Amino acid sequence: MTSERKQRILAPAAPVKDPVPRASARKVSTACSNCRLKKARCSGTAPCDSCVKHDLECNIDEATDSRRKINLKRKIDSLEGDRDLFVQVLEILRNGGVTRVHSLLQLIRSNPSLEELQLFVEDKLKDISALDSTIDEVRLSDEFVVKIPRRVLNIKRLADQPVFRVPAIPWTRITDDDHFVSHLVSLYFTWRYPCFPCLDQDMFIRDMKTAKLSSQFCSPFLVNAILADACAYSDFAEAYEVPSDPSTRGLHFYNEAKRCFEQEDGHSTLATVQGLAVLSTCACFMGKDRRGWIYQGQLAFAAKELQRTLRTVSSGSSNEASDIRRVTDLTLWGLYNMTIATAFAYQKPPLIEKPSRPCPPSFHDNDGPLWHPYPHDGDVLQGHYMCYFNGLSELTTIVDDWCTLLFDGFTNPTPDEVQDMKNKVRKRLEVWKKTLKPCLRIEIGRVILPHVLCLHMYYHNICITITELAKTAEHGTQERHLRPKEMSLSAARQIAGLMEIHRSTWGIDIFPASHIHWIAVAMFTLLGQLDVSANQEAFINLCVAAKVASRRWPLARGTLRTVQVTAKKLGVRLPPETDALFIDFEREIWGPRGRNGLSSLYPNFAVLTGTLRNEVVEMDKFLEKEDDLEALDLAEDDEMVL
Repeated sequence: MTSERKQRILAPAAPVKDPVPRASARKVSTACSNCRLKKARCSGTAPCDSCVKHDLECNIDEATDSRRKINLKRKIDSLEGDRDLFVQVLEILRNGGVTRVHSLLQLIRSNPSLEELQLFVEDKLKDISALDSTIDEVRLSDEFVVKIPRRVLNIKRLADQPVFRVPAIPWTRITDDDHFVSHLVSLYFTWRYPCFPCLDQDMFIRDMKTAKLSSQFCSPFLVNAILADACAYSDFAEAYEVPSDPSTRGLHFYNEAKRCFEQEDGHSTLATVQGLAVLSTCACFMGKDRRGWIYQGQLAFAAKELQRTLRTVSSGSSNEASDIRRVTDLTLWGLYNMTIATAFAYQKPPLIEKPSRPCPPSFHDNDGPLWHPYPHDGDVLQGHYMCYFNGLSELTTIVDDWCTLLFDGFTNPTPDEVQDMKNKVRKRLEVWKKTLKPCLRIEIGRVILPHVLCLHMYYHNICITITELAKTAEHGTQERHLRPKEMSLSAARQIAGLMEIHRSTWGIDIFPASHIHWIAVAMFTLLGQLDVSANQEAFINLCVAAKVASRRWPLARGTLRTVQVTAKKLGVRLPPETDALFIDFEREIWGPRGRNGLSSLYPNFAVLTGTLRNEVVEMDKFLEKEDDLEALDLAEDDEMVL
């Protein structure tokens, strides 16, 4: 055996069997609610092994599936659903009308679930779709071809709640927005109608709600005339024909009313006569009173036709015949009141005679509709419309006698006749004021309605006018006129005081258009006596009111400019407190185009009374002459510079 160690030969290893693959545990992405609560392993089946073993109800929520692709798809679907809901909400905000928008905002503020919001949106979209299809059918007809302006939403509009809810279609082609039309109708019956009513509010609203063109007390012509007049009281963008041009306020409805009147082809229905009355005064305040006076001439003829028509229904005993007689009497007396007031303001002969039928009676305890201070918040008050109407009618009969004597155009009364008439009118005015019903009196501690303030302004305006015109006709000595002048100044200060009551009670931003004339006459009366502090204070307050009115009515814009120019011609230094007011007026309201569209016969009261001599009395010609002189002065200045 050698020293080297022999190596052992190893036996071959046993063959190795292929390993059996081990089944890996299936990963469950979604556990049932019971296993999730116990934090136990779940088989993921439905039902799972654990729930079967313990005899439990097995619920698996697929929304908790945490797999990446499924989770991502679920989130995308959810976001798309939210986006669709958002788009639908925008659709309602854009096209749903204020009523639907207001309801939607109320729901959102109540913190609803998305499911509740979705149900609301789907329901309202169905309504909008149905309304749009109906409107489209109407627009395709020959009668409705005017492009309807886009609705404009703002905070005021969203919070606006009109007093009356009336439809736009079929009464006007200008808009299909029921809320906007309701807004304008509510403004009209709050601020314009009570001062010089010529229709029955309840009957008009009743018939307008029916949306029937065959209605007795409503017509497209009357509705569009009312809407045109009411636009002056609205701050909505839709009140302008051209949103960027304040001079077009109400012009679209005004033109539509003229078109409707032409289509009536001379038929003198009750609504036609009422529409003419509204349109004539609307034209005057829009600075188109040359056209307005033509309408009043047509109105006089239509009123005679209306009285003739009334005889055919006077024998009827039905409720409808009774309503027609009552509303016709109201209309005839309303036309009389309106046309006499216009004749008195414009120094024109009366076009309508005093109605032969008695004035409708008043019932103090149940005196017509309630008055709402719309669009402001405030208590609803008894309007005392018929008490007011009777008081206004009595005042009108007094003014009628004065107009007939001085403005009939055929006679030239002597100074003695004028003096005698002035004394008679004054005595009748004193009796009128003493016998005024309690609800129409100005008393401390009582809330005075705007139209009641208007009635008293009218009274003081009459006092000023007859005093100043009688003084002009008498040609007496200066000493003889001292007392009448003080009476006129006192009445002018009273008008300023009544405007202050309106400002403190109802605000200065909105008041009846009739106030424009009362304010203008008072300002012209005070113009020559501004060295007295009481007169100066009254003048300043009236200037503020006139400037507010000048933003709403072209006639007010023209009258304020006329006062400014008249003061310059008379050499009167206006109070320093009004300097900023007139600078702003010239820059923001009058501007280089202030006279554009002004076709006004409205008289310069200073020229009428002889305070300003050798001048044109009509407003448009007076201002045109002044503009020509200013242009000439500028041209001369330019030549001097060159």
